[in-house]
Amino acid sequence: MRECSIAANRDGPQDRAADSVFLLVVINNFDKLAAAYDQSLASVVSDVLHRRALSFCGESAGIVRLAAGRFVIVMRWASRFANVASLADGATAAIGGEPIRFAGAAVLAAVSIRVLPPNLGRPDVFGKAASSGRIVEPVREDAAWSLQYRTDMAAAVATVDALREGCLSLAWQPICHASQPERVLYRERLLRVSIHDGPAQSAGASILAMERLGLIRRMDHWVVNRVISELRSTPEICVGCNISARSAVLDHGWVSVIARLRQNPDVASRLIVEVTETARLPPRMIVREFVDALRSVGCRIAVDDFGAGNGCRKALTSLRPDFVKIDATFLHRARNDRIGRSRLLRLVRFAARLGGIVVVEGVETLPDAHLAQEVGATWLQGYLFGEPSRELPRSACPDDDKGCAAPASADQDVVVGMEDRCTSALGSSIGLRSIWGRTVGSSVMSLMQALLSGYLVSGLMQPVLDLPRTLLARGVGCWFA
Repeated sequence: MRECSIAANRDGPQDRAADSVFLLVVINNFDKLAAAYDQSLASVVSDVLHRRALSFCGESAGIVRLAAGRFVIVMRWASRFANVASLADGATAAIGGEPIRFAGAAVLAAVSIRVLPPNLGRPDVFGKAASSGRIVEPVREDAAWSLQYRTDMAAAVATVDALREGCLSLAWQPICHASQPERVLYRERLLRVSIHDGPAQSAGASILAMERLGLIRRMDHWVVNRVISELRSTPEICVGCNISARSAVLDHGWVSVIARLRQNPDVASRLIVEVTETARLPPRMIVREFVDALRSVGCRIAVDDFGAGNGCRKALTSLRPDFVKIDATFLHRARNDRIGRSRLLRLVRFAARLGGIVVVEGVETLPDAHLAQEVGATWLQGYLFGEPSRELPRSACPDDDKGCAAPASADQDVVVGMEDRCTSALGSSIGLRSIWGRTVGSSVMSLMQALLSGYLVSGLMQPVLDLPRTLLARGVGCWFA
């Protein structure tokens, strides 16, 4: 294992130092792995991630151990990566993407990576490391919690293995007009998994497990990128796909996704990102930044499973969705229950008042469809209109002016501001050596805009309170020389 000094990047020629960066690697679930399994497994996980990081960064890289579950890689020749986002995203996949197997257990590390500027000295790097707390909840050490954690981890590992083996797929299901079922609002892509050569099944339980473990975001990146590729090859359809509320953070993976969408505006206009309510949303400022970035390239936003979570009003005010999909349980409870019907009616009216187009999920029979219409729903989804299918739909995007073709409802000034912030990420080439200097020399107004945004695009939900992190937030996507 190669150990080095924090200041090692200043010992060589100036060109090498200028082309060096620090990668701060944080294992967010280090303490939970130690509590659910044992300290020896957590230590093995840390050692394996050290080796993966050095392998990814190259022979000239060095590693600095800071604390349990936290280390810094000094990486030279960073210009081989197109931009900061691709560097961080590639490092995250290479270091934390595969399971670690030890003593009969298989686990995944929840890794976050920050790219620090190349001109930091020892005190600065340690300061950044100290200010970057792990994104964890308090660890419970009772037997029931440990059993649930290990069960969730087994499901997550099986899902990642299925992805590597090509056993994950996406099924189609339409959202249809209540009185004219042939009219399709858009089609949702639902994740399916086939394990041990069995039939494709819903991956819902695995998704919930990965949500609880804090491992869901990379799976959501994969799903959205897969749908983008499908939209490019099938220009006649509109598609929605789910992401977890825990993924509504503008990290480097989403920056790369948005770069693809900006290059393909026709694809972006036909993509609806559905944020599920099965987990708690991040703080409102972080969610707004994420949503504004997607809307700036033309995507639509939907709230999925609305009413199932604890933050209905927060979901609507934070996401400002174009579509609100009422969780199926409310329709099912309303079938033979007057109180349930009253709740469904109130929820539909509330969603219509604060959100966009309302969709009722879980419509399985004609009486279900009639009930949904009675409470004011126009668009319906469920087995009545077709079970999830792997067959590609034949019909085109809807011609309804309130459907897929409707313009995004984001505030224009917010979208323009986001486009301004992303210009350097998606346009001209900027050398690594000049990223920091050019940003310092920019206008005070642009710097204030970066400060007000308040968050570093890194997947770590920490406020930007100092100049280098602010400059990173503004220049995160800048092209290397």
